[in-house]
Amino acid sequence: MNTTKAPKPAKGHNPPSLDPMLSAAWLYYEDQLTQSDIAEVLGVSRASVINYLHEARRIGVVKITLDSAHFTAMRLARQLSNRFGLTRCLVIPDDQGRRPVAERLGEAGAQLLSEVVTAGDMLGVSWGQTVLALSHAIAPQRVPGLSVIQITGSMLATFEFSPELCTSNIADRFGARCINLHAPALVSRPEIRELLYKEPALIPQLELLQTCTKIVFGVGHLDQDSTIFGSGTVTPDDLQPYVTQGAVGVIAGRYLNSAGQPVLGPLDDRMIGLTLPEMDRIPMRICLAGGAAKASAIRATLDGGHATILITDELAAKALVAGLDEANPLPDTPV
Repeated sequence: MNTTKAPKPAKGHNPPSLDPMLSAAWLYYEDQLTQSDIAEVLGVSRASVINYLHEARRIGVVKITLDSAHFTAMRLARQLSNRFGLTRCLVIPDDQGRRPVAERLGEAGAQLLSEVVTAGDMLGVSWGQTVLALSHAIAPQRVPGLSVIQITGSMLATFEFSPELCTSNIADRFGARCINLHAPALVSRPEIRELLYKEPALIPQLELLQTCTKIVFGVGHLDQDSTIFGSGTVTPDDLQPYVTQGAVGVIAGRYLNSAGQPVLGPLDDRMIGLTLPEMDRIPMRICLAGGAAKASAIRATLDGGHATILITDELAAKALVAGLDEANPLPDTPV
């Protein structure tokens, strides 16, 4: 990527909180904004070569990969890494709502995941719109000996972003072995769950879940527009016992409170898949979540130590930083 010096912001324009050069690179190469859009967002003049570069990339002459190491060195990313003990944090710039957050985070996650998966890994995969976007954005490649496994049961109502679809897409892009969990995510009664966990045909798959070396997952909030309700698996009434106990977020169907601690309720006895304590034993845990509305759920995830890597956007990062206790300011030194 060309690292020429970025133009100075137009007079009267407030510079973005992120590095303007890196922001321009992401907005152009990943978000495909027009010259006018980038000029409006960053307050910079349009480059005469943008149309040529766009066309070159469209036809495959130019292939660009943004080095996530530069984005993890940004101020907001450094602060979050230091405060929550993350091994890496990637913050993508705000595009003022021009593209869906899930799509943009998925692209960022695809780049980072391609960097960190190695031969012989057992990669656990959750579900949701952001994870599905990641699965579509991975550049086709082959990682020898990689296995990709579904960490929650199947959900027929989530055909657009189901666990099995997310898992199979990622496995296909990496040329890896795909291991789907052939059981429902939620069964009707606890005794059925107990029987399934003793089913010889299912036991090997459940045992493989405990061998994951890396995991990728999204975080959901519990508002009415949450993906958890769009899945058709649970209703607001189902979640009421969890909300009453202080639940603010959900990871792979498991609920957590503002301190990041698991919140247990009647659904857990009917659920098939990894629990939060089991996920926490996985060495590398990659969380993709963004948007200011999810700040509380992301904060709970980080406070609970459920993620070792965070991929988020500028709006969520700002909300996370602003919500921290002023009596304990974030360090601003490189990690």
